[in-house]
Amino acid sequence: MPATEAQTILDALAHSVAGDTERGLALLQPLVDAGPRSTYALLGSLAEVASSDAREASPGSSFGMEVIGPDGPADAELLPPPLRFAAHFVTAWANRDQDTAHALFWAVAEPSDRYGTDDLAEAIRAVFAMAAATAEYEVARKRRQREEGKTW
Repeated sequence: MPATEAQTILDALAHSVAGDTERGLALLQPLVDAGPRSTYALLGSLAEVASSDAREASPGSSFGMEVIGPDGPADAELLPPPLRFAAHFVTAWANRDQDTAHALFWAVAEPSDRYGTDDLAEAIRAVFAMAAATAEYEVARKRRQREEGKTW
């Protein structure tokens, strides 16, 4: 992904961390408009951010997906479709399973394009929310370290 696209994604995440998620998402629209290759790269970049903490904490590990509902463990298939996509996509990406990530992408992108639904947009929004949550956590962690006098 060219540096300008990577910077756009970082800027979008920064807007979300600062509380303006809609502005962040709007910055990403040209990447989606550029077509499926750019959209897949965008989702991969967001999944990279969303899974970074887990991958850094457990390098070389294989990751599963745990869903906790109000009454304890739950089946991922009960999640709303955009969140279910995001959870599966980010998990596949964290496991470096490009075949699964690619299949998941096309399972949403192709019918969304064909029938003009918002399914892909909602899937992107869900993956973006996961990446933004990770970015927000990292900002808070670094702020605590700075306040405690530790270096970044």
